[in-house]
Amino acid sequence: MDNKYLQHQENYIYNPSDTTVHIGYGVDDNYTRCMASSIASLCKNNPNTNFTIHVMTAGLTKENNERLQTLAKKFNTNIIIYTIDTSALGNLPTHTHLPLPTYFRFILPLILKNVQKLFYIDADIVCLKDASALFNIDFQGNIIAAVPDLPWMNRKRNEALALKNHTYFNAGVLAIDIPKWNEFDTFNKVLAAIHAEPDKFRYLDQDALNLVLTGHIKYLPTIYNCIDTQAVNKQDIVLLHFAAHPKPWNIAFPISNICTRFNANLYSSFEKLTPWRDTPLELPRNYKECKVYAKALRQNHQFGRFIWYYLKYLKYKY
Repeated sequence: MDNKYLQHQENYIYNPSDTTVHIGYGVDDNYTRCMASSIASLCKNNPNTNFTIHVMTAGLTKENNERLQTLAKKFNTNIIIYTIDTSALGNLPTHTHLPLPTYFRFILPLILKNVQKLFYIDADIVCLKDASALFNIDFQGNIIAAVPDLPWMNRKRNEALALKNHTYFNAGVLAIDIPKWNEFDTFNKVLAAIHAEPDKFRYLDQDALNLVLTGHIKYLPTIYNCIDTQAVNKQDIVLLHFAAHPKPWNIAFPISNICTRFNANLYSSFEKLTPWRDTPLELPRNYKECKVYAKALRQNHQFGRFIWYYLKYLKYKY
């Protein structure tokens, strides 16, 4: 291992092939569960595509490693787990819902130097239909391809970042031309921008990517990173992004306003295909999740539990 960021590598190879689509994820142990459902959705809806899944992590439990191996074997696919030395990244800012693994997507092109094309996907995204048109993308000379973010985010973040004539993209799905990415020294430019003005980047790496790569982006249709299902024909969605909170694996999701007839069972249908199929919905793990759950409880007139979780929210926050 000649990469200074790489501590350990675990290979689960069940379908070696010269023609493989390279998919990247960056997760901590808590997000392994939903990433597995994302992987299952890709494999189920693209049965004729050979995948190599690259998982960047700061370290997974033995149980989660074994479950990912089981998943790779079940779908006859390849999963490679890279344990990253986070100390080599320096003191980068993080948020409650944007932990350190959000930066791992920058490291993967340095490790996969001999790969032409990489598709980075957030762990809270599921694939709903064949994605071969995306996998065969022509970058047209650009470094990445990405989907424009919601209109309000575009206005808000371009103003905050002082970006002119730029369409702000969501970094949940990134198609990366690795040789061009590395030639542009994208990784070091992004880290330098964040270190120089950490308070400027509310959305951390996503903000920094928009700033550094402006003018080098091919824009993709919304169906490849759909956050607002009202903005498209639902039947056309290829990659659905559960970007809002609560997430579908949270206990608050079924009673929240973002749970709809369309999305209520989508995530769980893919989780049932993974070794996490019998895992109960997660209780709140931090003050933000307590607040989200309390709000959902209040809206559903469950006032006793609402008071309990609102007090927990206040305790965690203050």
